[in-house]
Amino acid sequence: MLGSSTELHQRNKVLKISFVTKGVESTMKSESASDYTIKIVSMFLFFVMNICCVGLIESSAEEAPVASERYKDTNVILVSLQCLRPDHLGVYGYKRDTSPNIDRLAESSILFDNTIAQANLTPVAMMSVLTSQYPRVNGMIAFDVAKDAVSSRTLPEILKYYGYTTAAVSGSPEFFMRYDTESGTEIKLGDVFSRSFDYFGRTRKGLGSSLRVAPVESLDWIQKNRGKKFFMWIASGVIHVPYAAGVPREERGIYDPPEYTPFWEKFHSIKAKEGASDDTTYDVLMRIYNDDYYLGFKPVYKLTEKDYSYIVSRYDAAIRYTDNFIGQLVSTLEKNGLSKNTILIIHSIHGEDLGERGTYVHYDLSESAVKSALLVHLPDGEHGGKRIAEQVQGLDIMPTLLDYLGIPRDYSQQGSTLLPLINGEAGATGSEYAYIDRIPWWEHTLSRWYLEFKNSQTNYPESEKQPVKDYASKLKVSFPDGAYPPGDIAIRTKQWKLILRKEPRLLEVVSWYSYITGIPLKYGDVELYNILEDPYERHNVAAQNPKIVDVLKGKLLEWDTSVVQKKAVYGVGEKRYIIPYP
Repeated sequence: MLGSSTELHQRNKVLKISFVTKGVESTMKSESASDYTIKIVSMFLFFVMNICCVGLIESSAEEAPVASERYKDTNVILVSLQCLRPDHLGVYGYKRDTSPNIDRLAESSILFDNTIAQANLTPVAMMSVLTSQYPRVNGMIAFDVAKDAVSSRTLPEILKYYGYTTAAVSGSPEFFMRYDTESGTEIKLGDVFSRSFDYFGRTRKGLGSSLRVAPVESLDWIQKNRGKKFFMWIASGVIHVPYAAGVPREERGIYDPPEYTPFWEKFHSIKAKEGASDDTTYDVLMRIYNDDYYLGFKPVYKLTEKDYSYIVSRYDAAIRYTDNFIGQLVSTLEKNGLSKNTILIIHSIHGEDLGERGTYVHYDLSESAVKSALLVHLPDGEHGGKRIAEQVQGLDIMPTLLDYLGIPRDYSQQGSTLLPLINGEAGATGSEYAYIDRIPWWEHTLSRWYLEFKNSQTNYPESEKQPVKDYASKLKVSFPDGAYPPGDIAIRTKQWKLILRKEPRLLEVVSWYSYITGIPLKYGDVELYNILEDPYERHNVAAQNPKIVDVLKGKLLEWDTSVVQKKAVYGVGEKRYIIPYP
């Protein structure tokens, strides 16, 4: 941590006095007696002048406020939305009216058109935002976590040091639910996501027993604490599967195709305790592969356009309900006179697949899963309406905020401030290369209690019950306790994305989609996609572009080596607890 401005001025004063004193001593040794009187008087006058100048400088520094010290009177609100795809917001060009409040807010905000998350899974991607570090560096790399798995300094920890009252309200269970497999009970772990908060609130079960309801408690907290300087983190999981399960019934179906019956209700029910029978649960979406719905390891149904429309409609209804909450938040700030001294940041933690590559949810490193929305509303709408096309990353959010507030950045932060881009400074650029971790694999998450839990709560077909147990055993053997979680890595530019599969043969053995379809799937070691011409990444063009592969692979491996050198310790003598949702 750098010293305060007063401490810096004091050090300068001591250095100057020391320098002058040493000059006098040197002169006394080298000058003749006849010149000594003139020299000593000159030195004395020079000495006095230095002290006076230092005093004037110090006095001026103490009297004149430093313009960049916005942390003294600026509130901060960070709104983190799970699974939000920017291309499903009106401000990013979506045709359906899902986001009128966000669209309106964007008119007085800075909008980033090309933001990339550091991972495809919620806790992993979010921790990169809160620490400005890559996942393997900060240590949030698995869904079985120790209480102190992440020791890096977080955003609330830094802001608390600068006098902020810190508060959070989470509607995302990933940030507050932990299970102890030994006792089989839910516990309040108090780990890194709740650390450094004066108040950490969570949503309670609402409609359909869903925990993913709008975090409206945050509005009450802001109202009651409007006289304080505060940092508020609001995490919402309404958009997460089951899509719209936490949305009131009359609003849940606003975009549904008319007279539609969900296709899975025509078959054996696999409804779990996640929501209503017509909700798009994990059990449904993770059984769809290339438009086929699998039961008993065979395709039993081919999805139609109406089926696809229903899934997307429920996803969009969740966005619309979340947008209503954003409208309430903005109204709360305006009514309480907080718009003039509050910076509001809205971002998606990661995106979501909606069938573009044959799968749903956020299984892999697709564009749909890692491209994020990012909107920054500065106090009084400064730079309002500005759009930034350059590629930026999730781990840039924290350095940008600290830079704006005038707080010195920590040497451990790996992101970059976006303030030069926002201010339109000459030569300012974003990230030419964005780096992404797919860690852990989805299958590693399944092996950590999740699959056993689902098997006990879900009425699977009889033909699957024993194979589910066998698959769980295979995962346990493939991912032994204490072993570092497996992963893949990717690099992205404005035009290209290269994915490097680090253990493709193991992935073929444990792949969820190989299991659920009964079809052995093959994974190439390297995948290259031209994301400008092929935004849904349907065509691997690595073989046609060997030079591009060589350049990007070289950059990616260089980054990977630097990350491995700094990576956090995992699983050594720690009692670990389960994060129940991926």
